[in-house]
Amino acid sequence: MTKPSPRTSSTCPLTAENTPPSDTSQTIAHAWAQVGAALSPYPDCPLPSWTGGGDTLHQHLIVIASAHEADIVGHLRHLETAAARFGKVGFVGPASVRRLVEWSLGDRVVVLSRMPRDVSDWDLRCTLGGLARALGPHAAAAHAGMPHLRVAATSARHWRDRLAASAQHGLCVGIAWPGASGLASVTPLLCVPGVSWVPLGAHAHMSADPTPASCIDWIDWRADCDDLADEAALVDNLDLVISLDIARTHLAGGLGVPVWHVDIAAQPAVAGYAQMRLFCAAARNDWHGAVEAAAQALHSLSAEFQGWSR
Repeated sequence: MTKPSPRTSSTCPLTAENTPPSDTSQTIAHAWAQVGAALSPYPDCPLPSWTGGGDTLHQHLIVIASAHEADIVGHLRHLETAAARFGKVGFVGPASVRRLVEWSLGDRVVVLSRMPRDVSDWDLRCTLGGLARALGPHAAAAHAGMPHLRVAATSARHWRDRLAASAQHGLCVGIAWPGASGLASVTPLLCVPGVSWVPLGAHAHMSADPTPASCIDWIDWRADCDDLADEAALVDNLDLVISLDIARTHLAGGLGVPVWHVDIAAQPAVAGYAQMRLFCAAARNDWHGAVEAAAQALHSLSAEFQGWSR
C-alpha cells in the first residue's frame, strides 16, 4: 500500500488567443508600465522602462520587486519567461525572497542584493508587477497553473526529517491566516481530528497568537524560517496548505503543493493553480461559512490518512 496523497500530476490546461494585442491594449500596457516605474522602489534609476516588444534577445533587463510578499511570489513565474526573452535578467528585491529566486531560477536570473550604482551593463528596467503586461498575454500565460518554484534538496530533507520526528499524524497541513482575523477564525479547521498542523507566515506577531488546545498537534516552526526559501522548503513537505493569506496560497501553488484558499471572493490572482481549491466567504470578513466548508472537506481527507504515519 502507498500513503494517500492529495497531490496529482495533472496540470491546468491553458488556452490563449491567437491574435496579437491591439493598439489599444499596447497603449494600456505602456500606461501601466509608466505607473509601475513611478511606484518603483528605485524611481530615479536612469534605465528606461521596458513596456514590451522590441528585439530584446541581446539586451539586459533589471526586474525590480516591491516589498510585498504576495506580489513577489505571485509574479515570480514571469521571470522565467523574461529570461528566455532577454540576454540577461537581473532581479532586485527584498532579502526575504532572494534565496528562493536563486533556488527556483538558478543561473537564468542574476540575483542582486541592491540596485547597482553602475548600470552600464544593463539596458532596461521593469517592475516585477508590470512584467506580465510587458511580456504580453501569450508569454505571460506560458507557465500559468504550473509549478515554478523550487527548493534545495538538502533544505527539503531537513524539514522532512523534522516532520517525521515531530508529527503525530500522517496528514500534515499548513495553515495561514491574516493577522487581523486571528487564530479564532480557523477554529473549525483545528477541530478536525487526525491532522498535524504547521502554522505558516511571518512570526513577528507570534506572541500575540493564542495557544491552541493541547489536544491539537501544533508544530510551530515559524521562528526557524529565516526567509521565504526556508518556508518554501517546509511547505514542500506538507500534504496540503489551507490559506486565508494570498502570499502563502501563491507559495504553495507555485511549489505544486495542494492548496485550499479561503477568501471573500474568487480572485483571478489565485484562480489558476492546478491543485488549488477555492472556498469563498458569503460576505466580506465573514469567514465562517467558507471555513466550515473547508473543515467538512478536510474531514473526508483526514479519513483517508487515518492509520498512516510520516
